[in-house]
Amino acid sequence: MTVSLNNLPEVETPTGTDMEMFSKLNALIESLRPIFQTEGGDAKLVSVKDGVVRVAFGGGCEGCGGALSSMEGGLRLMIQEKVKGIREVVFE
Repeated sequence: MTVSLNNLPEVETPTGTDMEMFSKLNALIESLRPIFQTEGGDAKLVSVKDGVVRVAFGGGCEGCGGALSSMEGGLRLMIQEKVKGIREVVFE
């Protein structure tokens, strides 16, 4: 039986730089998660590819309309300051 590889989806292979950034960012976000969680939020690193960071992020303190955007802004700034080479931070 012959298996065709033409219909398989392309798999993105992270570069060494992507993997290094992922490791640094994951440690940073994991260290901050307890702070977000005390405010009713949470964050988790999803991916890093070519300087674009994807973070699953949600929640926020109950009754604070700007809590989520404030936490996102603070996390974005911290990520860009602590890890060199970040071009963009996307929150999902």
